[in-house]
Amino acid sequence: MKFDLIDVALLGIIFSIVFYYAYIRYKEEKKKKEQQLIPTLKYYLEKFKREKIEYRLKAEKFEEKIKIYTQKLKEIRKNIGRYRWEKDEKKYLRGLKGTDFEWTFSFMLNILGFKVCETPVYKDKNIDFITEIKDKKLCVDFIDFNQLKNLDEKYMEVLTEGKEKYRCDSIWIITNGKVDRQTKKKAVERGIYIWDYRDIIQFFPSIMVVEEYYETETKLHNYELLHKETTDEIIRRDTWIKEVEKKLEEAYRKKEKVER
Repeated sequence: MKFDLIDVALLGIIFSIVFYYAYIRYKEEKKKKEQQLIPTLKYYLEKFKREKIEYRLKAEKFEEKIKIYTQKLKEIRKNIGRYRWEKDEKKYLRGLKGTDFEWTFSFMLNILGFKVCETPVYKDKNIDFITEIKDKKLCVDFIDFNQLKNLDEKYMEVLTEGKEKYRCDSIWIITNGKVDRQTKKKAVERGIYIWDYRDIIQFFPSIMVVEEYYETETKLHNYELLHKETTDEIIRRDTWIKEVEKKLEEAYRKKEKVER
């Protein structure tokens, strides 16, 4: 297929018309966009300012909740003596096993002011946790009623090795079973103090303190998380507001320059 000069000229005219039309459309769209820029920036500026206020109000509400639940935790610690053992709680205590028993009473020790840390190796030398209070370091072993049968001379000897390894001042065995006086006496000779079911009922607050403290602490942590997320949104809006204000200033300067 051959093109003569007339065809080439026609094609050139067509392409020129199309290009010119496209250029006109581009200029119109650009002008329209420039005209809409300032109103658009104003819209977003107001939007971000409004959202900042909304998030600030939310943050203030979360701050109030944090104060409330922080105070509740203090009140639980302060009134620890009012948590006395009821019949159902004693029954629940007798049925605790394994990790549930360990978690419950390690958490209770924390409420009572002990600093509780796990050993680097799980149940190293029969020790579950290392606790500290008033410059005293204790090795703690939790033994539920099912495992109490393992408490013999060899078991206590291993615990004593753990005491030396971790340089503890003494060893506590906490159990929800019952231990006879002779076994307790032999343990004391090794620097091991046994808190059995009867001692827990007599000297520890009821298990209800763990439930209330854990529930309150969980709510506190949730509100702290919500407060942080809300505060992050406020910071984000502050950044966006500054960016829009800067663009708005540039748009006004450009408009004034065009109008001169």
